Amino acid sequence: MLMRSHPILSRFLIWVIFPLLVVFGGAYFWLLESLPKKEGVVQVKGLKAPVKITRDEYAIPHIIAETDMDAFFALGYVHAQERLWQMMYKRRMAEGRLSEILGIDFLPMDQYLRAYDLVNAAELALASLSEPAQQVLKVYTEGVNAWINEGQTLPIEFYIFGVKPKLWKPLDTILMIKLMSLTLGPNHTAETEFDLLVKEVGLDKANDIVPNINAHVSAGADVYENTLADSKLEKELIAANDRLLDQFKLGGEIAVGSNAWAVSGRYTQSGLPLLASDPHLLTEMPSLWYLANIKGDRLHVSGATFAGVPLVFMGRNQSVAWGITNMFPDALDLYMERTNPLNPNQYEVDGKWVDMEIEEQVINIKAAFPSFLTRPIPPVKWQVRKTRNGPLISDGIRRVETPLSMRWAALDKVDKTFESYLGMNYAQDMSSFQSALESYKAPAVNIIYADKDNNIARFAAGKLPIRKKGNGRRPVPGWNSDYQWEKYIPFDELPHNINPRRGFVVNANNKNHPDNYPYVILNVESPPYRVDRITQAIQDHIDSGEKMSVKDFVTLQGDSKSLQVKELLPYLSNLSGITTDQKKAIKKLQEWDGILRGDSEETAIYQVWLKFFNLFLIGDDLKGSLLHEARGNQLQNIPPAIQPLLIIKLFQNDPDLNHDWCDQINTVEYETCEDLALIALDSTLEELDRKISFSKEWEDINEVYLPHLAFMNHPLLDSIFSRTIEGNSDRFSINRADWRYTQEYGYRVFSTAGYRQVLDLSGQDQSGFINSTGQSEHLLSKHYDDNIQAFKQLKLRPMNLVSGQNADKYKSLYLKPIK
Repeated sequence: MLMRSHPILSRFLIWVIFPLLVVFGGAYFWLLESLPKKEGVVQVKGLKAPVKITRDEYAIPHIIAETDMDAFFALGYVHAQERLWQMMYKRRMAEGRLSEILGIDFLPMDQYLRAYDLVNAAELALASLSEPAQQVLKVYTEGVNAWINEGQTLPIEFYIFGVKPKLWKPLDTILMIKLMSLTLGPNHTAETEFDLLVKEVGLDKANDIVPNINAHVSAGADVYENTLADSKLEKELIAANDRLLDQFKLGGEIAVGSNAWAVSGRYTQSGLPLLASDPHLLTEMPSLWYLANIKGDRLHVSGATFAGVPLVFMGRNQSVAWGITNMFPDALDLYMERTNPLNPNQYEVDGKWVDMEIEEQVINIKAAFPSFLTRPIPPVKWQVRKTRNGPLISDGIRRVETPLSMRWAALDKVDKTFESYLGMNYAQDMSSFQSALESYKAPAVNIIYADKDNNIARFAAGKLPIRKKGNGRRPVPGWNSDYQWEKYIPFDELPHNINPRRGFVVNANNKNHPDNYPYVILNVESPPYRVDRITQAIQDHIDSGEKMSVKDFVTLQGDSKSLQVKELLPYLSNLSGITTDQKKAIKKLQEWDGILRGDSEETAIYQVWLKFFNLFLIGDDLKGSLLHEARGNQLQNIPPAIQPLLIIKLFQNDPDLNHDWCDQINTVEYETCEDLALIALDSTLEELDRKISFSKEWEDINEVYLPHLAFMNHPLLDSIFSRTIEGNSDRFSINRADWRYTQEYGYRVFSTAGYRQVLDLSGQDQSGFINSTGQSEHLLSKHYDDNIQAFKQLKLRPMNLVSGQNADKYKSLYLKPIK
């Protein structure tokens, strides 16, 4: 009937739609072949004995091998099955080779990343490892390459970009750890921003925004002389680091954080310690973390791995458990270098010219699309130049007369961080765990520890410099040896807290040492709201006599009671509104319990108000004078960054403040902080009315964006591969979600928890683990995004199949050696 009545439509269906369905259907079933094989037998080279890999309903692999080396081999095989594209993309990122697949637009970032000299640092670190550690890398690499060499259908990204995976190398694993150091944020952006801030508003006002927390240390005096750093160059460095954050999810310093705590068995239901940890990193798809349960002959460890590295970074073995928080360490200094006017490849050292180290490199660039219609782009020759202080990071932007070099602990010749993590995985008690930490270099972190002997502890791990002069807050003269590093803080003098009397340890990126500590550990710390809230909740349990459980810890990880809101809300509630709309909004805030919720209008009012008040407060002073307008413009990334401690000090009339921030410079009237709060409230209500017509709840304007890094700049592919969910929190609560406002995307969360674990050392298999997206990077896998809602709802996954109680109901893949 259809054929006779609609011949044109029939032909369209037959000759257009049907072939398209065939093509897309064929492509769909072909890509299904890229999904990991989860059952059967695979023969591989490199194994000594068969290995059993059982994936549970959440796609968490449980690896059972006769030897540890075979277990590491299997982990490499599984990482390649599930995360090969992520591994290859991260490797290209660290090497500065994304232009090869993404084109010339990524050349500036390739140049900038090459200026960090991560590959050379990884080569030196690899050479410094012991033979046993190198053997682990070797067998893991063989496992990765075993899967690649099978010639399986690859993840779809390889076909979209037209690339084939290159074989993995032990060097690549060490490079991933260097990239992790960069992910946790070297602090050079803080140095350049603070230097610009001092130049614009003076040291006293700059200290209101960024307090000098190390003023008591002899090296903590601010450097006044020789501030020759190029303001334009500093601005360009800040912009480059912003792009690293936006495009590659690297750096961000204060944007990446964590919570971790452990409670003694005196206060738990099991009588043994409980430990919780949830690292906060920049959001991406898939999550940085991949869960695994690994059992060999000596090793049995479970937790969060990082694809490309044969380690559990956070988790537990049969005797000890650990979690990690970012220390925000000052393990990096920028040095202004003087170059020879007659030879730009020489620099000054105490009045003498010294030759730079120079490495010639080549950057290949993919031709524009379609490549067969465009001319090839010739390779770019590139130089990495280094002084005694380190690589010239400014060369990644442009050549200047006074370049900036970077000394960073992560670039040292000897770096046994991989070996240190390996030791943590194997540790059976506190003594062996501490021994493993002694060789740890970068990134410097706080480690929360617990063990079956009922010990709990907090350790600082990493190499942090003792400076002859200067405090790491601003670039210093590289030509003057007075500003060199003397040595690293000895391990036994790093901050630690073992079995405290109160019965628990906690860190949430807060300062990890007392005020009289003699060394500079960090120059920027997270506001105390999260650590205070965790402490408060644990102490309330202890005071009540109620023993804590795994469930209590999980609930606390999702806590959205913001002490920052509680601290400031009384001042807002006492404002005397003038207009009807102001009075209505203030009444809502007066009736609000201060708990952040996605379905809360009060949360939306408060968060938007905080943005506007902070913007008016800081931005007014950083608009730039007519004489230095450009410099003021360079600082416009500072006003959007919420300054909660400055704000509360203003409302409390803190006498230590150096400036009357609330009065607006460019108005005739004198504005009090209460006046400015009402002005910000007007802007808040106007924005909410303009942006939202149907509702005004926080989740209506706040979203968590989980971008696929390779596709986030391609709207169609981004809509397919990336994910978004409604937001329900803020930066200062335990359930942290750091949002940033832009005209294009509004209130978008860009940093939040990417992994959660609650570890029970009682042996009752009550521990829980979950990453924020899913185990697989394969779009067609149901495990691509099946953790997203579960993560939001605090549904942690068990990881106990190796015990054998439930393993029989799951299918298994067997890796067998080729004889």
